[in-house]
Amino acid sequence: MLHIHILCGGYCAVSAVFMLMTLLEGWTFHGGWTLARMVGLVLCLVWPLLVIAFLLHNYVSRKISGAVRYASL
Repeated sequence: MLHIHILCGGYCAVSAVFMLMTLLEGWTFHGGWTLARMVGLVLCLVWPLLVIAFLLHNYVSRKISGAVRYASL
């Protein structure tokens, strides 16, 4: 259970840093709340999930290909 809390904390930290950067970027250029800026904020929450999905896919595919390789010997 502790691992889940550490992972969620790391996920939130990464998302918060990128959301802060997006907010500061809009503030620097005196941009209003445009659709592009709001989409950028939402994507700050989503992209770490995509990284986790790719890493999980890589891990599972290696496990499956390793099991198939040893079964064929």
